[in-house]
Amino acid sequence: MKRVLIAAGGTGGHIYPGLAIAGCLKRRVPDAQIIFVGSHVGMEKNIVPQYGYPMEFVRAVGFEKGFSLKKFKAVKGIFDGARDAKVILKKHNPDLVIGTGGFTSAMLLREASRKGYPTLIHEQNAYPGRSNLMTGKTVDRVLLTFGEAAQYFPEGKTVVCGNPVRDAFKHIDKGAMRKKLGLAPGKKMLLVMGGSQGAAVINKAFLPVLKKYDGDDRIEVYQIAGPKKYDDVKKAWEENGVSLEGGNCHLLAYSDEMDVLMGASDLVIGRSGATSIVEILASGTPSIMIPIPYSVGDHQRFNAKAVKNAGAGLILEEKGLTGDRLFEAIDGLIWDDEGLRRMGQAALDHAKPDADERIVDEAMKIIR
Repeated sequence: MKRVLIAAGGTGGHIYPGLAIAGCLKRRVPDAQIIFVGSHVGMEKNIVPQYGYPMEFVRAVGFEKGFSLKKFKAVKGIFDGARDAKVILKKHNPDLVIGTGGFTSAMLLREASRKGYPTLIHEQNAYPGRSNLMTGKTVDRVLLTFGEAAQYFPEGKTVVCGNPVRDAFKHIDKGAMRKKLGLAPGKKMLLVMGGSQGAAVINKAFLPVLKKYDGDDRIEVYQIAGPKKYDDVKKAWEENGVSLEGGNCHLLAYSDEMDVLMGASDLVIGRSGATSIVEILASGTPSIMIPIPYSVGDHQRFNAKAVKNAGAGLILEEKGLTGDRLFEAIDGLIWDDEGLRRMGQAALDHAKPDADERIVDEAMKIIR
């Protein structure tokens, strides 16, 4: 039986790729024993058990800027985490160790490399996170979502595999998605979103745009405000006379059918986090990306540039974003059928819906 440790912790951007890799491994090697490694301070402790995988934990404390008691505890946490990683490796004696980024990944992969276990990491962003930058020097293989990230790792170690997406995004039929939403032939659809938590800046800038499109029977507009922002956005709609029911504008707090919404859309407006980007690309939809300016390592800007360089999207900076600027960008593209066609095809060409299979292909090459 193959024993595989997967360190995937902190945020969903690390956890869900890890789960996708685990699922593909189980399909390839049904008797594989897969154990996830995380911390008690990340989302993984709640998410991973839902998928039926056992977990081990390393101690972790987040870093604070400047000198503080919390920072002292974080330094101590590094040594505690290293000891925990050693115990886990000795206990399971894995045939392969995989990391998808984050503190726990760095702890486990560093110790695994020192002990000579086969190791690989997966980097979701065009600019790597700190943990992967550190462990990339010693692991056996570095698997990338964007080729632009290769320059930050040792030559000869990197392979561009893409970022795993949910099965629903692997074979999207845009015509079928439009039928599900009842879109008439030739009618445009615009999707605006700010990530799972919403984006106040995008919601505010989009309101003047929304007022221009409200009642326009040429277009359907869907806005995902985010659960925490929904009430504020709903109030703004009401105060500005935008109809919440029966019109061409639709307000959602969130959606668990993003494959339908993205697949049906002619244009998506949103952030440029790794998960959102790969889903937009897989759906073959042009995008206007508004990177979070304070993302770690400015990785969202690097992600957006990679998509723009591929010809699949445009970039608007959050700084100075106004309704007029946003409307000008949207209206200049949404009615350009040929431009949308080219960008949509570029998105599909740049997407790698079989990323999980590519990653497992590389894993099987080095597994003990």
